Amino acid sequence: MWFSNLYFYRFTKPFELSADELDKRLEANIFSPCGSQDIAKFGWVNALGKYGQTLSHSAAGNLLLCAKREEKILPTAVINDMLAEKVEAIELKESRPVKKKEKDTLKEDIIHQLLPRAFSKSSLLYGYIAPQHDLLVINSSSATKAEEFMAMLRKCVGTLPVVPVQPEQPLSIMMTDWLKSQNLPAGYEFGSDAELKSTDEEEAVVKYKQQDLGSDEIQLHIEHNKLVTKLALLWHDNVNFMLADDFSLKRIKFTDLLKEQNEDIPKEDMATKLDADFALMSGEINMLLNELIEITGAKEVDITA
Repeated sequence: MWFSNLYFYRFTKPFELSADELDKRLEANIFSPCGSQDIAKFGWVNALGKYGQTLSHSAAGNLLLCAKREEKILPTAVINDMLAEKVEAIELKESRPVKKKEKDTLKEDIIHQLLPRAFSKSSLLYGYIAPQHDLLVINSSSATKAEEFMAMLRKCVGTLPVVPVQPEQPLSIMMTDWLKSQNLPAGYEFGSDAELKSTDEEEAVVKYKQQDLGSDEIQLHIEHNKLVTKLALLWHDNVNFMLADDFSLKRIKFTDLLKEQNEDIPKEDMATKLDADFALMSGEINMLLNELIEITGAKEVDITA
């Protein structure tokens, strides 16, 4: 339930569907397992898993969603080996080269032949809508997966007017200034990890882990025109995260100090525990994102447009 990576987006118009209305829309794309000839399936499942009864879950004004992906595992090496054998057999038998179009057809036949016997793997992708903050937050380290989540949500609700948040100036320049001056906005502290990239054609990358980010060595890299592309930060003693230059948050860890707030909930009451954890987590993330939007001078979205 605790998000570990996230991409976030701002609504350009208010999201006005209730939890019940959203559930009805999501039913159009409920997850179903792969059939014998399906390579992958993607759809909505209960937001709280076996502890919930609805596709979306509402807590503290936020709407939690969960998408499930199942995909067949077809090793590329196996497909290529089988294809090479078939191509070789045809070329020997018919004394002619096999053209690309024919190879593509052979490859499709091989895939269909292997699919019923292939193993499958499943993964869950969580996200939530915060209508009061005009935010859509997706627990993913991949922009592609976040886009897939949004595409399916858009298909269900008919329209999804969201846009990425754009800081006033590139985040790499802003984070470099923070590190160079050793000065952060109030409530933030430096972590011990960072990534810097040179601005020349070579684009050399330097990564620091468990290091003093105020060291002379790092300052020297900045003087030689390297920009910070990832920076570890601690926010209000509650959330550790890595801020990336595309305005995504990586390696999020919520401190024990924060999680202790829900420790009095009995472990056997998992539905209540999940509900409380989601309410606590989403509340912290909403405040953090709103602060980041403010301190980076991100463009305000006109929600009345």
